[in-house]
Amino acid sequence: MILLQLIAGFLGTVSFAILFESPKRYYLYCGGIDAFGWFIYLVIMHYWTVPVTATFVSALVLTFLSREAAYALRAPVTIFLICGIFCLVPGIGIYNFTYNFFIGDSVKAAQTGVQVLKIAIAISLGISVAYEFSPKWFYAYRRRQKLLEQKNK
Repeated sequence: MILLQLIAGFLGTVSFAILFESPKRYYLYCGGIDAFGWFIYLVIMHYWTVPVTATFVSALVLTFLSREAAYALRAPVTIFLICGIFCLVPGIGIYNFTYNFFIGDSVKAAQTGVQVLKIAIAISLGISVAYEFSPKWFYAYRRRQKLLEQKNK
């Protein structure tokens, strides 16, 4: 079941990368980053069923991987991050909130809306915290700096 979800996440993200008009050479990286982030989410949800925490940790990992890929491939982080975050966006929650709101079920709409808001905040906090990491934490950054130093000698 998990493998099927990872494959679906990978294919969905590659499809989103195509729609997002990412360069073709990054499709597999976008899909791989997303699949890994979704795997982290599923593992956390298996052991600790708190979607907000699982979303936060997954967003943190996705941002870290996106920055690593950006340094390694010399590409903008947003190519990998926007495509990678795709799996964490609470689309069904937003749909349920809107549906319940318009049919007049205010209590259910409020409950769903609060959960969606918590997940959205967890995504933004995960990205923000991961962006606070120094570039020196990334292997590709350090390798590129070392090559530049050797070249300048």
